[in-house]
Amino acid sequence: MLFGVLLLILTACKSHNVHVEPAAADTIPAVNQVIEELKGRDVVLFVADEDEISPDEVPFPVVFTGMGKMRMFSALVKWHEALPEGCSPVVLNIGSAGSAKYPIGTIVPCTRFINGGCELVDDCIEVSGDGASVFSGDYFMSTQTFSPEQVKQLSQQYDLFDMEAYAVAQFCRMYDIPFYCLKAVSDNLDGNLKDWRGILADIRARFTELLNLP
Repeated sequence: MLFGVLLLILTACKSHNVHVEPAAADTIPAVNQVIEELKGRDVVLFVADEDEISPDEVPFPVVFTGMGKMRMFSALVKWHEALPEGCSPVVLNIGSAGSAKYPIGTIVPCTRFINGGCELVDDCIEVSGDGASVFSGDYFMSTQTFSPEQVKQLSQQYDLFDMEAYAVAQFCRMYDIPFYCLKAVSDNLDGNLKDWRGILADIRARFTELLNLP
């Protein structure tokens, strides 16, 4: 399970903490704007892990993809190939992300997507709207996979860190599909995670409530 993998990673890096105090930020207006723009449209929800949302609790069809950019992109290809002719879907990617800039539990709209590989060579895709940057790496962002200096530098340069969003942005740009992205902060990149299961449950509840707004 996702929480087990992440817990092992974070436990292993407790001795290499990188502390960056998250700043309070009001993302509610931008999040509400995304929800408003989704109303009445043919939305399909793409989610990496089944613990992040329940298909029975949201008003949109959900596609679970697995972790990582390759799995996400492959799932999008299969979904797109099976689309009936004449459909005009909107893709919404939600999930958890690490951040040193937002408090845990904050839902953040993303509009700038960075492809971060193991060599930290990146390129960027931007969409319209008021949102944050998200660095999609090949590994979970921590001092177990990057040096403390790299984590600190990247956390000052980018707002959020995940493993899938860039792949969704790339696919939607290729096929001219409207794309929205909402990420919920699950950790602050400091190597500490007191209750991953509880954090994930809270994130799931927040997303469920948000996606069911009238």
